[in-house]
Amino acid sequence: MHRRVLLAFVGLGVIWGSNFIFMKWAAETITPQQITLLRVLFGLLPVLAYGAVRHVFRRGHLRHAHHFLVMSVLATSLY
Repeated sequence: MHRRVLLAFVGLGVIWGSNFIFMKWAAETITPQQITLLRVLFGLLPVLAYGAVRHVFRRGHLRHAHHFLVMSVLATSLY
């Protein structure tokens, strides 16, 4: 069990750490706003796909959409 945990930890570190290398390379080509947009978009897509597969979205949830929009703008623009 200890070995699997260590491998998972190292794998997560490689995936997470490589993200910053890719952002550095992307900054030479595109603007920081575009990098932020792409990071948010590619973070949102798996969450939406998982929610769609699990059938957890309801029409009543849309009434809270404006709150999530404000939270997402603040979270991505103010660190």
